[in-house]
Amino acid sequence: MIQTRLHARFPSVRFISQAEFNEYCRIAQPALDTRYLHETSLTTREEAVVQLGTCAPCLRRAAFTSETARWEKLADGRRVPEWSGALTCDCEDALGNRDRALLHFALSQAGLRGWTRLLLFGPDVPASRRLQAEAGQTVRVASLQPGGDGPEDFRLPVPDASCHLAIAADYLHRVPPLDAALSELRRVLAPGGSLVLTVPFRYRAARTTTRANLPAPGGRLPAEYRDAVHEIGWDVLDMLRAAGFRQADVHSYWSNELGYLGSFNMLLHAVV
Repeated sequence: MIQTRLHARFPSVRFISQAEFNEYCRIAQPALDTRYLHETSLTTREEAVVQLGTCAPCLRRAAFTSETARWEKLADGRRVPEWSGALTCDCEDALGNRDRALLHFALSQAGLRGWTRLLLFGPDVPASRRLQAEAGQTVRVASLQPGGDGPEDFRLPVPDASCHLAIAADYLHRVPPLDAALSELRRVLAPGGSLVLTVPFRYRAARTTTRANLPAPGGRLPAEYRDAVHEIGWDVLDMLRAAGFRQADVHSYWSNELGYLGSFNMLLHAVV
């Protein structure tokens, strides 16, 4: 008997280009303004904010807790929400906004099933244990391995077309040979396989910029960029297509009920 697992719909809008994204922002500006007003209304003087909702991967009612110590503090003592690393559910794995969304997308959109051969590429993230538990077989590769004499000669220690799904969470912006990494991820995926990426995505930037070409920052860099080699822009979709993926897109997700708050949460998806 084949068991079918139920999934909550992943609440995202899909884009295949920056032009499409900009047009969406123009048309949807009233709704985006409403989201912004809702999120700014949640400024607080409390040490933690607890919101009730639904954990989508677990399909259960949940309480999402957001510690406020690291949030920006206003002159009147209130703190401004920074949601990407907040909203930790009270489920077994206690996943925050970004990690819970990654797991949710893998289950509902990227084909993570009990028979899936999964590649986890990069250091562990909080969602790693659950991603591995949902798959049939998992290969874990912490970093690219040298595969030749040149600086761009890197290779994953994984056979060709041997994985159904590859996930690189918060890692590829730290990998110097970005094109080589994308080509290697394409090589190890079977036909129809998916690649899911999370990176600090610069949705206002048309092109990806390497650290060597970045201007000196005028102020303190956000934490997610301090060890970055690349600032990822929309041309990463062209890089994915050039690497051999037949489909590449960006998903922007938001849901108050599911605990996905924040301005333009993004993840990338490519299909062989």
